[in-house]
Amino acid sequence: MQKHTMFILLTSFFLLGGCAKQEPIPTPLPNFKSLSESSEKSIESKWWKEFDDENLNLLIEESLSQNFTLKAAKERILQAQATLKYKSASNLPSINASGGIGLYDEVKGTESKKDTYDASLKASYEVDFLGKRDDIDASATASFLASNEAMQSVAISIVSELSTAWFTLAQKEESLTLLEEQLHLADKILKIAKLRLESGKNSITDIWQQEQYIKSLLAQKIVLQEDAQAQIRAINILRGKSPISDLALKPKLIATLKPIEVGIPAVKLVNRPDVKQSFYKLQAFNADMSEAIKNQYPSLNVSMGLAVSSLQFSKLLDTVIASAIGALTSTLYDGGAKEALIEKTRSIAQEEAHNYAQTMLKAFGEAQEALRRENMQILYIRNIDERLLLADKTFKRQQEKYNYGTTDYLNVLTSQQSLQTLEQTKLSEQLKLIQYRISLYRSLGGGFINTDTAKATGDKK
Repeated sequence: MQKHTMFILLTSFFLLGGCAKQEPIPTPLPNFKSLSESSEKSIESKWWKEFDDENLNLLIEESLSQNFTLKAAKERILQAQATLKYKSASNLPSINASGGIGLYDEVKGTESKKDTYDASLKASYEVDFLGKRDDIDASATASFLASNEAMQSVAISIVSELSTAWFTLAQKEESLTLLEEQLHLADKILKIAKLRLESGKNSITDIWQQEQYIKSLLAQKIVLQEDAQAQIRAINILRGKSPISDLALKPKLIATLKPIEVGIPAVKLVNRPDVKQSFYKLQAFNADMSEAIKNQYPSLNVSMGLAVSSLQFSKLLDTVIASAIGALTSTLYDGGAKEALIEKTRSIAQEEAHNYAQTMLKAFGEAQEALRRENMQILYIRNIDERLLLADKTFKRQQEKYNYGTTDYLNVLTSQQSLQTLEQTKLSEQLKLIQYRISLYRSLGGGFINTDTAKATGDKK
């Protein structure tokens, strides 16, 4: 009778298990693995090295090891790794041992004291016919991989901000150098104007206008100096240093950038950490939904135990009681709680699928926009170069005519201002070009911090 009962229970369990093999509804998404493996990298993952600036390389390497925001992100990876190990360990059988001694004292009676000794060993395990443990492992693994990609996103942001601040500092310092040259030239013109005033060839108004222009250049110098200090403070913070620390390294503004072949952004963008993070989160929620579906069906728990008890410690092992129990448990009525949980996880997985698709669209848009802006900026700088040549010729000619007294000071002042404004504008536009290239590198993503994810997830490949 006992054998028939066990046979019926196990048969029913397997039949129910066959019905439980429902997988989450697949979401039509790109094949992430095949796309990332088939894409050819035209940009090095450590893209800042393409700027060929050793000082920038040193600063970035320092920031990747000392930045506190990045350190916090690394701690979150360790937390996710610990969670992964915990979930994996919980899938193994549990073994518990206990032992004790009891002391009893008769308040009234013939025996005053009695001692008892006992010990037990118990092992329990849930037989996983439906593959719920695989779902738990898959969810924990995907969550760990998502946390790793989140750290890569933080690292990319830090590198991008540091690179931008570094080249902005370079632009401010070169602007200051150019400003000193412009002040020297303006002072030279002022001296000529004073000589012409002494000879009665112009008026005091010309002197005042030139002095006013020099004052405006000095005001620009004050602003540029403060802007440069602000960039140094920002760089120090990204390095994990005090904002008021000295920065011994000197930046340089890049005049021209190496041409870049982007290829097919849609193929390359799957390597972006935010895209990969969204993909792994989708995998985790799909695994959670699969587990929720399988939790509707009965579970088989097997436990075995050994127990001993005696009034004398020396005779503790004289009597050993062994037990083996198999229990089939199932919820008959829960008010629809499990169905509601399935619907919740299904909705969360679908939400993450939409987020993944939106992240891909956003990444594609950012890459296209950065590339378009860089191309347009190159054309714009060429236009500035052409205007600079004309402005320089005009200023030199007006200066010669002014020296010979064939033109008035206003023409000299106008051509001087036009030339020097264009010179400063070109430096600003060169910085914009570098910023667009940084945006392009950032939009193409690609992790560059080595983490042994294969070891952490137990990947045997």
